[in-house]
Amino acid sequence: MEELLIIIFLLAAGVWTGTIVFQSAVVTPTVFTGLDETQARVFLRTLFPRFFRLGLVCGIVMATVLAVIAVSGAASNTLTAMAVLTAIMLIFGAISLALVPLINAARDAGPPGAARFKALHRLSVILTVLVLMLGVAAIATVGGTASLAGAT
Repeated sequence: MEELLIIIFLLAAGVWTGTIVFQSAVVTPTVFTGLDETQARVFLRTLFPRFFRLGLVCGIVMATVLAVIAVSGAASNTLTAMAVLTAIMLIFGAISLALVPLINAARDAGPPGAARFKALHRLSVILTVLVLMLGVAAIATVGGTASLAGAT
């Protein structure tokens, strides 16, 4: 049963981290080269809330799996992954609940909001990269736990 839970965790974490990479490396650059500014704004303002909701759903799945594993007698690696997951969920919550509306407002302010937009957008990118690194760390931690469990 624990092996199935670990597979579910790794699948959710993989979807999450893969989505971040795809969004950052493929979707956003394509939008800015293929659409005019107004179309890009409409598209990205529709996409980003869904992007963050997917991250939260994956995080909830991961947290649920880890909670079930922890209740059944977790190893310290699992508890470490839970701490990493908590950090990921807090960062994603902060980005989606606070930062994105501020970024949109700064962009909507036009030239007077340009410096604020640039600073907030940079912060959003940094936090997203941090979330990606934490997601990879969670995969490595739980994947390492799965390897150890399979070796015994």
